[in-house]
Amino acid sequence: MLAGLILRVAGFSLYDIGYSDELMQYLEQANRLVTGHGIVPWESREGLRNALIPQLLVPAAALGHWLAPGTLLHVGLVRAWFLALTLIALPGAWKLGVLHSRAAGLVALTVVAVWWESVLFSEFMLSESLGAALMLGGAALLLDSRSSRRRLAIAGLLIGFAVLVRLQYAVFAGVLVIAALRLDWQRWGPVVLGGLCALALGALSDLAGGLVPFSWAVVTVKMNLGDGIAARFGTLPADAYLQMLVRHLFPFALPIGLGALFAGARYRPLLLAALANLLVHSLIAHKEYRFVWLTVLSLLVLAALASVRIAEYYAARRGSAGPLTLPAVLVICGAWAMASAWSSHVTGGAGAYRGGGAVAQMADSAARDPAICGVAVPFEYKSHVVTALLANPKPLALIPEGVMDGKASLPFGVVTSANALLLRRDAQVPAGYHRIACAEGRDFPCLFEREGQCRPDPRYSYQQMIARAGL
Repeated sequence: MLAGLILRVAGFSLYDIGYSDELMQYLEQANRLVTGHGIVPWESREGLRNALIPQLLVPAAALGHWLAPGTLLHVGLVRAWFLALTLIALPGAWKLGVLHSRAAGLVALTVVAVWWESVLFSEFMLSESLGAALMLGGAALLLDSRSSRRRLAIAGLLIGFAVLVRLQYAVFAGVLVIAALRLDWQRWGPVVLGGLCALALGALSDLAGGLVPFSWAVVTVKMNLGDGIAARFGTLPADAYLQMLVRHLFPFALPIGLGALFAGARYRPLLLAALANLLVHSLIAHKEYRFVWLTVLSLLVLAALASVRIAEYYAARRGSAGPLTLPAVLVICGAWAMASAWSSHVTGGAGAYRGGGAVAQMADSAARDPAICGVAVPFEYKSHVVTALLANPKPLALIPEGVMDGKASLPFGVVTSANALLLRRDAQVPAGYHRIACAEGRDFPCLFEREGQCRPDPRYSYQQMIARAGL
């Protein structure tokens, strides 16, 4: 647990992201609920998502604004609170392992705590990260044949919340519950009750967000599958996820995949759910690795359990009766830690999948200047900056595509809207703008400023630009 916390604290960042959803869908919407202003993305305008995650983040955002207004404490608290919520995965892994032995519990806990992508996804403020953690915690209670009715109800609650957070995890949840409970009707009751409690809280969340309860689920299915909206963000062939798994888990994808098959009959429901989740997502044209993170996390846990069973098998062949000794367990944990470090090194690690903080940091720095009345960033980098990331919020404008690469000149409406621009070092800017600073060792972002006031042109406001682009 301590190692997992240290690694997560070491990777903590106010500004860096891996996906635009972290800022636009969650941080910005939580901040908007607190302050009453902010950018509204197309998903919110169309009613495609519920407000559950932003609502969960509201207390942290409100506390930050109350304790230190005019700072980014609210961003730090929101990120820290979300990270804390994803830590549910750690005791979930421990509990799953302990169903076999304490040695397996320690190894499973170690893998979820220190595996580099497990750490990385804790830093990602995504529905996939939180949903996977909730599902793992629920699975641990569900697979324990000795769980009391109260624990089974908690399992149903956690699994239900996981589906509310990430609707696409419904297939995983369905296969997991059916495979685990089968015809054990006495255990079905409390699990269903817990799930219904989650749905009731979800309905209250929707009402608080101004939505008809679960209307977002209908809209999600209709638009993403029926209307093919998700496909506009790119499509990939059916085997794309297998290629992604090999690339992200390299060079241990094959051992992890095979190991997961030998975790034991007790864990078969988790394996079946993980494979069903992978299969269903493979049939959907639009694919992103984060969509199958729950499958990856499950495979890692199952492979960790299998490594203990293999060690027990060889210990028994050598005549060692009883559980594994502590030194043997520590060797297995150390081997997993070294495998994580190796995989992180050869795949590029967190640095290959998370970054971009320099853009937001420079925009925030510019907005703190009292003389600045508007900040403009290139449309291509819109995902890196939202109002919530500005300690002293100023109007945000977007610079149309083509200006960054010199194919188009800066529109006059952007000039009047912002006296601070983020562009490349060699950008051709109108007279009056002066380059103030560039990110260390980079040609972008560079800050250009001019004196004078701003006269916002609505055509180039952040909100209007993304609305016209259907974003």
